[in-house]
Amino acid sequence: MGPTLGHNQFKEPFRDQFVLLLKEVIQAFATTMPGYEHDKRSRWAYAFNPMPDGDTEKPVYATMAALRAPNFAALRVGVTEGGQVVIEVEYRKLVTPYITNDVEDPREFPKIQNGLRQIIELFERTAGLARHSLFNRFASDPDYRELAERRRADAGPGSLHR
Repeated sequence: MGPTLGHNQFKEPFRDQFVLLLKEVIQAFATTMPGYEHDKRSRWAYAFNPMPDGDTEKPVYATMAALRAPNFAALRVGVTEGGQVVIEVEYRKLVTPYITNDVEDPREFPKIQNGLRQIIELFERTAGLARHSLFNRFASDPDYRELAERRRADAGPGSLHR
């Protein structure tokens, strides 16, 4: 595998940068936690999704990376057919999705961060992890912090900063 380029080297849409960072963090987490597995393309997606094809909120499972806990709880990260970021937790055939607001609108970023925290906390509970053990990986990742700061700056001085 060749060297990877930094996230700032291309002017990718924010959504792509955000999803890439989330996927990298769950992969790093899986490699350091015994019993946890990572899958670049979520072959663990639940078999039946009642949403019809073409529904803008239906996840595109081929784009989703997954983190699987030893108790089979899964955290998946990807995009929907409508182009929004989706993060979902599956445990005992119950799927709890979090679908972002307008991910390309910098003013929505504080809401997106809050939703990310809530869905990761749900995964931590279902997987039996200590509170914030995974979330802190996201929050402390230097690339994520840089992306978040840039996003807050893009929102302008009148936006809500967290």
